[in-house]
Amino acid sequence: MLNTAAQALTYTAAQAARVAFYGAHYVAARLMARDIFAEIKRPPHPLPSLGATLGAMRDLFVQDWQNVQAGLYPMPLDPMAELRRAAVSAHFLADAPRVVQRQRHGAHEELQAGTNALPHYYRQNFHYQTGGYLSEGSARLYDFQVEALFAGTADAMRRRAWVPIAQFLNETKAADPVLLDIGAGTGAFLSFVKSVRPQLRTLALDLSEPYLARARHTLGGRNNASFVAAPAENMPMADDSIDAAISIFVFHELPPKIREAVAKEIGRVLKPGGIFVLAETVQYGDAPKFDGLLDVFPSLLYEPYFSSYATADLDALFAPAGLRRTGTDIAYLTKIAVFRKREAREGVFAESKARESV
Repeated sequence: MLNTAAQALTYTAAQAARVAFYGAHYVAARLMARDIFAEIKRPPHPLPSLGATLGAMRDLFVQDWQNVQAGLYPMPLDPMAELRRAAVSAHFLADAPRVVQRQRHGAHEELQAGTNALPHYYRQNFHYQTGGYLSEGSARLYDFQVEALFAGTADAMRRRAWVPIAQFLNETKAADPVLLDIGAGTGAFLSFVKSVRPQLRTLALDLSEPYLARARHTLGGRNNASFVAAPAENMPMADDSIDAAISIFVFHELPPKIREAVAKEIGRVLKPGGIFVLAETVQYGDAPKFDGLLDVFPSLLYEPYFSSYATADLDALFAPAGLRRTGTDIAYLTKIAVFRKREAREGVFAESKARESV
């Protein structure tokens, strides 16, 4: 009992320190852009209060601790990893004024020259960040930027997306299952996965070579980890070859037509009975007290496709790919939607019933 209490105190202290550290960086970046924030027009929905925000953060960490106690993953405490990430602080603060300058001038197309081999929608300075997703410097800063944006809660939201995958892996009869991370970025999620299930076969797919290089570094040569540079709308994987797939904060950066194409590709590569976990920003109505953030986020941080995603019908998006939603979880500012591909026999049954009704 005392040991559990000590662990709970350690967990609480660690998460509080992260929120304070990254929250301070968020405040610093916001102060640099205070004139931009001052010009924001009153959004259609009210912005959340500090109390509502801190309450939602508390709920996130309470559930995270309960998941640790349930044995879904170890205590998220890695001082050396935290120190390595914290060391990027000076680079973040040095780069922040450049980001603010782009915000002021609406500059988001610095990446057009020399990148014609990549889709046009990808060749942009998302978040007004230096290098977009196409430079080593951007890859080095990205994880810190994300934690600063979410005031130290990003890792906890990612961990929550592991829960349905862990449950699926515990139930599946597949002898050697494969987990595909679509838009794996710097490999933060897969690094966590490998800390929980070292032998699980993982596949990191991303369009950015610099980010995949960072992912290789992040995973540190772990076993059964593969990396593929390819667009999610044209994945170089065989039909029915993937047991489980996940996509974390990617779909809101895709144009609607590309979203549809990616959904169909996910349905194609998943095995019958396989699952897809979509960990994305909350949409309107998921957490009403945060709807005001959804109003202002796209223009403040240049997210050209965010507004269309925030109102998208996810069930209608994935149904044509043979994926049916089986669960939804709200983790602070992240919605975790779980989809299952129908079993082959379900498809046969459905076709048979359709013929009978004609």
